[in-house]
Amino acid sequence: MVRRWILSLLMLIGIVGYFTIPTVANWIISAGGMGAYNRNMQTAAAKTGGAAGAVAGAVSGNIAGRLVNRNK
Repeated sequence: MVRRWILSLLMLIGIVGYFTIPTVANWIISAGGMGAYNRNMQTAAAKTGGAAGAVAGAVSGNIAGRLVNRNK
């Protein structure tokens, strides 16, 4: 009888842990600053992408301008 209670208690602890571990892990990551780190990485990636797009646009515009002026 005691063994059945212990197994039931362990099963209840397992079920509660299964549902609460992702929440607790999220709290730990947020408290550790990993959220800010990801935000900074995304901002840096967006700036890099924007700069690369600007350079590509400037180069293609320069080439197109030279081709148009050459034909005149």
